[in-house]
Amino acid sequence: MVYYGRLNLAEIRAFKGTFYDTGVVGDLSTVTSPPYDVINARRRKELQAKSPYNVVRLILPQDESDREFWNTSRELFREWKSGGVFKADQAPALYVYRQTFEIPKHGRTYRTGITAALRCKNFSHGDVLPHEKTFPKVSEERLNLLRSCRANFSQIFTVFRDPQGEVLQCIEKTVAEPAFVEFSDEEGVMHQLWRIEESDATDMVVKAISKQKLIIADGHHRYETAFNFSLEGQQAEADQPRGYVSTTLFRSEDPGLVILPVHRLIRRLPLSVEEALARLERFFDVREMGDVVGFGEGGFQEKLAGSERPGFIMIAPRTVALLRLREGVDPDKAIKGSGSAAWKGQDVAILHALVIEESLGMDADRLAEEGDLYFSPWEREVLTRIERGEAEAAFMLRPVRIDEVWRIAEGGERMPHKSTYFHPKLPSGLIIYDHENAFDA
Repeated sequence: MVYYGRLNLAEIRAFKGTFYDTGVVGDLSTVTSPPYDVINARRRKELQAKSPYNVVRLILPQDESDREFWNTSRELFREWKSGGVFKADQAPALYVYRQTFEIPKHGRTYRTGITAALRCKNFSHGDVLPHEKTFPKVSEERLNLLRSCRANFSQIFTVFRDPQGEVLQCIEKTVAEPAFVEFSDEEGVMHQLWRIEESDATDMVVKAISKQKLIIADGHHRYETAFNFSLEGQQAEADQPRGYVSTTLFRSEDPGLVILPVHRLIRRLPLSVEEALARLERFFDVREMGDVVGFGEGGFQEKLAGSERPGFIMIAPRTVALLRLREGVDPDKAIKGSGSAAWKGQDVAILHALVIEESLGMDADRLAEEGDLYFSPWEREVLTRIERGEAEAAFMLRPVRIDEVWRIAEGGERMPHKSTYFHPKLPSGLIIYDHENAFDA
C-alpha cells in the first residue's frame, strides 16, 4: 500500500478489522453498546442482560467490586477470540460506516464515514486537533484496559475536510453495493458497514485524507490514552498497531454531521431568580416569556434562532426568559482573561463568562468539577430535572456550527467543556481494532 503520511498532516492506514460472528452471537444490537463514558450502573446491567457477549463486559467492570476489571476483560477477550465469538478479516481494508437516524422535526438522515487506523501523535504536531477542553479525570483504568487487551473496542470520532469530494466519490461508489453489516439498535439508529479492499481505492482515500488535518469530535481522552500507550513501546514499534488508534473519519461537508447544543443546568443558585434576571440586564436584553407550558419540542430553538445576536433561554420553576446580548456589548472586551475574539464570541463562552461568572457570581469550572453543573443535549431531560427540583436553573443554547469548531481548533484554542454533542454517538463493539492481527506481518 502506498503511504502518504506527512509530519503535520494526518496519517491513516487500512487495517484488518475484528467483528462479532453473528452466527454465534445473533443480532448485533444485543452485543454492541454506547461509549463507556455515557453508561451508568443501571444501563450497564441492562446491557449485560442483553447478551453474555455484550461488549460492555469488556469495556467496564462487570460489578463494582472488580477494581482491576481490565484483567478480567483480558481473559474474557482471549476466551471469546479462541471460542469463535469474533472473526477477523484476512486482508487490510478501510471500512465505510453509515448511521441512519432521526432528527426531531427534520425526519431521517444519515452520515457516512471511513474507519481506519490513525497514527498517534502529540497534539503539538498539529495534524490531529482537539476542539474542546476536557475535565481532568483518572484515565489510568482506560490505559490499563488498553495494556491488558491490546485492542480498541470503539472508534474515536474525527472530522476532516473533503473540499474536492474525492472521498465522497469513493464512498458513493462503495455504498452502491450491499453492506456486509446492517442492523438497527434500540434507539432506531441503523448501522451499515462496507469494505474498501481494492488497493487503488484505499490508496486514493488515504492520499486524500492525508492532505488534511483532523479534528477530534468525540474521544479526546481515548486518543490521549492511545498516544500514551504508544509511547510505552519501542521506537521500532511506531509503525506497528500500538502506534495507531482506530478512528471513524467524517467529512466536514456531510449534511448529516449533526451537532446538538449542550444545555447547562445549575443545581443551586446563590440568589433568587428575580435577582438573577436583574443582574443579567447588565449584559443582556431580558424578555420574560411566562413558563414552559406552550413550548413544544424544538420551541426553545425556534426562539433562539430569531436573531444573530448571541442568546440563551433561562428556565427556572415558573420562569422562562429569553436573553439576548445587548447591542454595544463586545464579548472581546467584556470577557476577562486571554482568548481570541473568536473564542470569546462563542455562545458557550459568553454563557460561562457573562452569565454564570459575572452575573451569578459562580465559577463554571468549579461547579462542573463538584457536580453542581449538569450538561444535557436533550430538552426533555432539562425540563424534567427542573420539574423534579434537581436543578434550580437551566440555560438553553443554540447548536455550534462545524465551521466554528474548525476556527477555534485551527487557532490553537479549545472550546469550553461540553460545547458540542455530535449526534449520534459511535457504538462500541461494532469494529474492533485488535493489535494482535490489525496489520500484515
